[in-house]
Amino acid sequence: MAVGASREAQQALREFGQRLDQLRRDAGDPDGPRLIEADTGGRLTKTVISELQKGRAGVHRLHPWEVVSAFVSACRVYDERNTRVLSAARTELAHWKGEYTALVNVVERLDRATEERRPEPAPGLPVIAPPPAVPAGFTGREADLRGLLDLLGQDAGTAVVVASVRGMGGIGKTTLALATAHAALAAGAFAGAVFLDLRGYDDTPLDAGQVLDGVLRQLGVDPDLIPPDHDQRAAVYRAQLALRAGHGEGVLVVADNASRVEQFERLVPGDGPHRLLVTSRDDLSAVGACLVDLDVLPAGRAVELLDVTVRTTLPKDTRLADDPQGAGRVAELCGYLPLALRIAAAQLVADRGLRPGQLAEELADPKERLDLLDDGTRTVRAVLERSVRRLTPPQEELFRLLSVNPGPDLATETVVAFAGVGNVRTRLAELQRASLLRQDPETGRWSMHDLVRAYAGELAQRHPEGTAAALARLFTFYLDTSRDADLHLDPAIEGNRDRFGGLTQALRWLDAEYLNLVASVYAAHAVGRHDLLIDLSTNLLEYQVLRRLHEDKFAVCRAACDSAEATGEDRGIAGASINLGVALSDLGRPGQAERAFRTALKAFQRLGEDYYEAAAWENLTDVFLVQGRYTDAEKAVRTALAIYRRLDTPYDIATGWNSLGAVLHAQDRFEEAEAAFRTALTMFQRLGHGRHEAVAWDNLNATLRDRGEIAAAIDAGERAVTAYAEIGDHHSHGEALEELAVTLEAAGRDATGVRGAAAEAFRRAGIEG
Repeated sequence: MAVGASREAQQALREFGQRLDQLRRDAGDPDGPRLIEADTGGRLTKTVISELQKGRAGVHRLHPWEVVSAFVSACRVYDERNTRVLSAARTELAHWKGEYTALVNVVERLDRATEERRPEPAPGLPVIAPPPAVPAGFTGREADLRGLLDLLGQDAGTAVVVASVRGMGGIGKTTLALATAHAALAAGAFAGAVFLDLRGYDDTPLDAGQVLDGVLRQLGVDPDLIPPDHDQRAAVYRAQLALRAGHGEGVLVVADNASRVEQFERLVPGDGPHRLLVTSRDDLSAVGACLVDLDVLPAGRAVELLDVTVRTTLPKDTRLADDPQGAGRVAELCGYLPLALRIAAAQLVADRGLRPGQLAEELADPKERLDLLDDGTRTVRAVLERSVRRLTPPQEELFRLLSVNPGPDLATETVVAFAGVGNVRTRLAELQRASLLRQDPETGRWSMHDLVRAYAGELAQRHPEGTAAALARLFTFYLDTSRDADLHLDPAIEGNRDRFGGLTQALRWLDAEYLNLVASVYAAHAVGRHDLLIDLSTNLLEYQVLRRLHEDKFAVCRAACDSAEATGEDRGIAGASINLGVALSDLGRPGQAERAFRTALKAFQRLGEDYYEAAAWENLTDVFLVQGRYTDAEKAVRTALAIYRRLDTPYDIATGWNSLGAVLHAQDRFEEAEAAFRTALTMFQRLGHGRHEAVAWDNLNATLRDRGEIAAAIDAGERAVTAYAEIGDHHSHGEALEELAVTLEAAGRDATGVRGAAAEAFRRAGIEG
């Protein structure tokens, strides 16, 4: 047995590696190249650094002291050059030499104890050949590996331990299973490991009889003595396991790529030291297995896999290290999927003049990506094709229809609305069991891996009529539901408010669907649905204002202007210009905003649209106010207010009074400003518009404070804070708290707590500091 191979010794080595990793992070988190640069003795390499901290394929070994001391010294040198946060004691070599010596003694003692417990090899029992080697670049699965080793190492007593690793094709299930088998053998947990590829997703998967034949041969049974009947083979298999258990030998059986329980159910071991590890793209929990769901690699580990895979063939290749941005982009476009990453690495090996950034540019087109992820031997498309081929026609129909959603994920109600098929919830669950779809356990929303979605999109293109109909239903759902939500944000809109119970529910839906809605705007532009784009972008404006999504709002409004011009309809062009002006104003571009508003103003005057002319005047008021053009601002707002009064639109009259109050306040006409704000406040209260009532209270706080009426100002500020908190507008809540803090300080009161609450509100709104 190799030094440190016992399970207990492995734990001690792992803990020592964790302490070294903590030292590195405390020293300023230098990466491998920086530690190598700081190593004056030249003992460190990227592989050695990684193995010191995390082992290799989950197995830790006892490195020489010279290597450990070089690592510690490199951490000290890096810290002294850059961060200077470590105390001298943290990198004292005498301290680490003591820890290292203690580790050596512990490892030797644990190995001896394990060796003493190990039974003598059973005479006459064939030695089981080792499983295939772990592919180069195994990384990012350390936690999964430890979890599997702990699971397989449990003292099951009379229980049967079966572990099932599940995940989409190409996610690295086989590699993890092989790493687990080798790590378990190295730790002495089993006397042997049998590895079987069940080819569950090939055209000719192994049946139960072929699987049993394969395992019996690996266990050393003479092929001539293997019976033809499945049940008889299973009996011989159980007898072989019992024989080895009687001699103190445990066997790990790895059934890789299982697609049906029937393929491997006879491999489930009885009571004793044996274990079964199954990998599958499907949910095979029917045998009572402990499920381990495998996800894609973290971004950093994906890049590491690319680099290690390339340098396994080309040890001196530094292209990935020299172009970290390009490497990161390649990993991202591969969806952090190990199979795709290995294929991308193979292309870099095959073409030594290809830079990571160039490969990323080629992969950027989603329509070409699956074609590029093919190295002649492996292809992501083939893996996905085999998974989809096992679906029933109704399941395959829903699978391809899901690709029409341009955003990142879907709510179940959305799928029901646009798919146009029955039993949607059942089919979604079936696709999840096939690892083609993932449901977030917290939100319940469904999402596809990017490459899976690209393949679903290819299938959808083969059914253009059904796909187009589904996309039209999706657009209609998003348009109608976003309008129903917008009713609760913009009181000026008339419509049915029963879809959502109030502002909170409307905001919750918009928060969840926002990325889908924005993506639908651009998708509508791509298919020439200009009318839908204009209406959908309008439905998003108030939400974008509330959430301070100014850049998004500008981009969406710019697209709406393009669509309006494509239609050639004057009223649509003018309306889009007003919305664009609002976006420009919020981005701090008053000059450009004024031009957009004046374009809209002239158009609405020419069209005789009095209401929208007033809206243009009111928006111009805000621009003039920012520019300090108070006379122009007052003229503009009074013009707007006069039109609103003539048209008798109460909500707009109230907003006009509020805007007039702001203009008067800016001119230090505080008494008039207070009267205007109170008029607006009374009207908003009568109309039941809580969000705008909060704005009026906040404005009154500032005006009353400037008038010297501090007690009344504090009351107004507190009312504004409460109102914003109730509607969930975190940014405005923070601003109101800041205004209240100023008023409290003007009264000579401590506002530290209020300012702290303001900072927390801004953090909740996504603003740091």
